[in-house]
Amino acid sequence: MTITQASHTPTAARGELTLQDLLVIEDDAAILSFRCPRTGLLLWPLIRVVVLRMIMSDLLYGASLDGIGDARPVSRAAWSTMLRSVVHNRGRRPVAEVCIVSTAVANQLVDGRWYNRLVDAFALQHPAQTVSLEEPFEWRWQMPRHHANVLFLAPQLAAGAIIGRLRVSAAARVIAAELIDFVLARALARLAWVCDPMRRGQLVEMLARKVASLPSQYAAYCGMLDMIRPKLLLVTGACYGPLSPLVAAANRRGIVTAEYQHGAVSRGHDAYNFAPLVASSTEYREALPAFFLGYGSWWNEQFNAPVSKRVVGNPHRERQLQHIRRTTTDPKRILILSDGIEFTLYLEQARAIATAVGNRFQVILRPHPLERTAVHGSYGAIVDDVVIDQEQDLYTALASSHAVISEVSTGLFEAVGIADKVFVWDTPKARFSYPSHPFRRFVRVEELVEMLTDTHAGELAADAVDAIWAPGWQQHYSAFLESVGIHPVPWPSQSDASHR
Repeated sequence: MTITQASHTPTAARGELTLQDLLVIEDDAAILSFRCPRTGLLLWPLIRVVVLRMIMSDLLYGASLDGIGDARPVSRAAWSTMLRSVVHNRGRRPVAEVCIVSTAVANQLVDGRWYNRLVDAFALQHPAQTVSLEEPFEWRWQMPRHHANVLFLAPQLAAGAIIGRLRVSAAARVIAAELIDFVLARALARLAWVCDPMRRGQLVEMLARKVASLPSQYAAYCGMLDMIRPKLLLVTGACYGPLSPLVAAANRRGIVTAEYQHGAVSRGHDAYNFAPLVASSTEYREALPAFFLGYGSWWNEQFNAPVSKRVVGNPHRERQLQHIRRTTTDPKRILILSDGIEFTLYLEQARAIATAVGNRFQVILRPHPLERTAVHGSYGAIVDDVVIDQEQDLYTALASSHAVISEVSTGLFEAVGIADKVFVWDTPKARFSYPSHPFRRFVRVEELVEMLTDTHAGELAADAVDAIWAPGWQQHYSAFLESVGIHPVPWPSQSDASHR
């Protein structure tokens, strides 16, 4: 089913930046010549998204989104979590047909145990065959778990960072500088974008450290895969690049690799769209998963990554929809979703909307998970007439909302079929990220107010909902496992129930 896209003027006619404009910097076969001399792994995947987002931050955003220069001192809590992770991992040598790599940013406390909303449904579907490997977030110790067969990647990632700092050599810096200068020269020639010397130096140092740690990191991933012996490796954000050594290690071993969708994917998403030369490169495919498991058919049509696309659905969404009650919907509630980068900009917009609607609607601004802790600490529960959402679960927040508004948040799509209306704030950033989408747009607050009082503005048809959110994830996931040679088995004995 094809969803009718919201009408809009093509970005080229507006003279605005598009992702295709950015991707020309990698559309040269020479970019595939930069490799780690010891492992043979491509280096561009390790720094690709960082470079692209550095350019995007200058041309689209009012804040940095490249991840450079945001390192924080290691806290006492971080050291404690690291030590606990080492103790937890020690002596555990799990063997599993399915190995899932996830991030702790998705953990939620459910009935006294931590539940990873991205992967635990997959893991608990076939728990006896599945082990999870978890990357840290904010260095919190989150135990016990609903899916207990989990190992923590914090010690390994920390070791890689230390090795990168201690073993970085002149040779590594030379290799890094050659790649960075090649890319920056193309950005200058094709985009007229100039990288200042300080940021150029930061890019070179970041990549040099990755080059220095790559052999030991790759060896560690190989050892881990040889221990677990999976038939399938599921990785969050596998197309982004930083985990390409792990993906390549699995691909080289004949392990089936796949990425499960964890957020919005669009024609403007830098991690999932590639220049024609890269997209057609058999060499680059070694750094990418073989499969992409999408929420629905609509998402799988939005990007050109050279992967086999399957529809699986969204376990967390289906689980939440079974529990939330639409009877709590508040016809006056407007929920605005921040993007995790420019909260102050969203607060300014929320204030403008609150002023325009007066007492006809209540305006709630929801921080992105990546900024929630900082926002709650800085702003509290209310700013002027804008309520700062304190609800942990997004779906509970959506279920009580009449209208949902954002620029680029995945929550716009998660609101489909839950909230009554969904609107996109039409900005250059939104048009870059979502060149096509099924939602109504607004530029001025006055337009939004008018649509809020229009009975049908912002609604979507039922078939559009199914194209975005395919139902029946259990059947889809089990069918995918069967297709790659994995057959469900029960827990070996009742005594293993404690590991669920």
